[in-house]
Amino acid sequence: MFVVAITRWGAGQDQDAYWLAARRLLDGLPLYDPPATSVTPFAYWYPPPLAQVLVPIVAILPARAFDIAWIGLLLVCFLWMAGWRPLVALALVAYLPVAVELWFDNVHIVLAALIVLGLRRWPWAFAIGAAIKIAPGLGILYLLLRRRWREAAIAIGLGLVILVISLAIGPRAWSGFITTLEARGPADISGLLPIPYFVRLFAAVLVTMVAAAVRPRIGEPLLVVAITIALADALATLIAIVPIVVLASRSTVVSLAAEKAVQT
Repeated sequence: MFVVAITRWGAGQDQDAYWLAARRLLDGLPLYDPPATSVTPFAYWYPPPLAQVLVPIVAILPARAFDIAWIGLLLVCFLWMAGWRPLVALALVAYLPVAVELWFDNVHIVLAALIVLGLRRWPWAFAIGAAIKIAPGLGILYLLLRRRWREAAIAIGLGLVILVISLAIGPRAWSGFITTLEARGPADISGLLPIPYFVRLFAAVLVTMVAAAVRPRIGEPLLVVAITIALADALATLIAIVPIVVLASRSTVVSLAAEKAVQT
């Protein structure tokens, strides 16, 4: 963690792609570059809502201030999933993808926190995750398959609101996003493993269906695995399993204690 902070946090990383994307929207420039490849520096691949939300922030913050704010957000999400215990957080850094994630300042730790929130507190967090990267939308499919109708309706409703507002603000951005997807195609293999996107997505949907068919104690961690499969290069997202399992264990302990109290 010390090496990452000293050697990498002073240089531009993936968060610069988000800042530059919002800057392009602010300057009236196209958001996407369809000919860009997975190794094009600071290329923006996400759906438009993330860049659109960042526009007022980028209008105020210069790039370096935005970098600091972004790192702060990652650390807050990371510490929250560690239960605000620094030693637990440092132990999670021993899982190499987390160290790499903090090295490159990508968004996947934020997505992991949104997955936990979607399962434990606010189902609409899945819609926000899907607006950043589509894969967390599998959480909504999970809610539907488990017949958690009210929570699924909340998530779908917010997702539709985000989509409608985003389309109204930037129809050109969405046309650029669709053009970029068409240019890459369903057989795109960009990611940690050279597996076509449609294969990853099919596997992720299957795992989500299995997750919904088993008891939540097993199904919820499986959902995290499914979303990670769809994301392909986001193994750091798996740390969402830690707070999910811990919270489930605490819930079981409380339930057993309550049952014992009733019996006595």
